[in-house]
Amino acid sequence: RGGGDDPGVLAALKQVQFLDDTDPFNSTNFPEPTRPPLYTFREDIALVTQLAGVHRLLRAPHKLDDCTLQLSHNGTYLDLESTLAEQRDELEGFQEDAGYVFIRFK
Repeated sequence: RGGGDDPGVLAALKQVQFLDDTDPFNSTNFPEPTRPPLYTFREDIALVTQLAGVHRLLRAPHKLDDCTLQLSHNGTYLDLESTLAEQRDELEGFQEDAGYVFIRFK
């Protein structure tokens, strides 16, 4: 799992899944795995730095450099160069909806 070991560092525990949307003709993309594991995102580190840990946890069969992160509750794509703390507006309502973070592949 990701960060969260330092009590002074803000962390967010989120369920993560991936969507295989590499085939444009496949209209039945389901989130995988069906039982999403938890990943602790550190709110003070750029998401691009944490992406490898999420990718490894999910054992996604795709290239890491072809992916992005999307929120399930509103469909927003996160800026990988920014931290979660810098994207608080996009995360509004996320905790209340018990949303997921999806890795999407190009």
